[in-house]
Amino acid sequence: MLMTRIQWLGIILLLLLFGCSKSIVQTKLITFDVNQNANNNSPIALDVVILYDEALVEQLISLSAKQWYEKREQFKRDYPAILHTWEWEVVPGQVIPFFKMPENTKKAKGALIFANYHSPGLHRARIDPYQGVIVRLLEYEFVVQPLVRK
Repeated sequence: MLMTRIQWLGIILLLLLFGCSKSIVQTKLITFDVNQNANNNSPIALDVVILYDEALVEQLISLSAKQWYEKREQFKRDYPAILHTWEWEVVPGQVIPFFKMPENTKKAKGALIFANYHSPGLHRARIDPYQGVIVRLLEYEFVVQPLVRK
């Protein structure tokens, strides 16, 4: 049985679509560098949040860190299968060398970091497009920089 040109094109298109599908969460490694004056020289609660649902990603990306920390426990109770967190409290001057993301995060739909600063601001960042990141916790805010391998 010979396949028609249209059938072959359909098969090729399907292979391209499925073969090119890429994980949304690329992040594998995170390191944290906490400035000596970070958060007015006070500890900072820091959460990495992995989400396995696109609607939940959209919901959490609209929250500030203050809102996240106020609602975090309820989110964890409401979405135990599609929301995973890793939580730290870091102190000024601390360096946390590489936190390796679990293998199953490749299937996630988004990855966020929240930092509970005293200063006003969103204090939230999306990290999923980067394979590795350095999170620099500065005096009044934090920045996320792609990790550059040498």
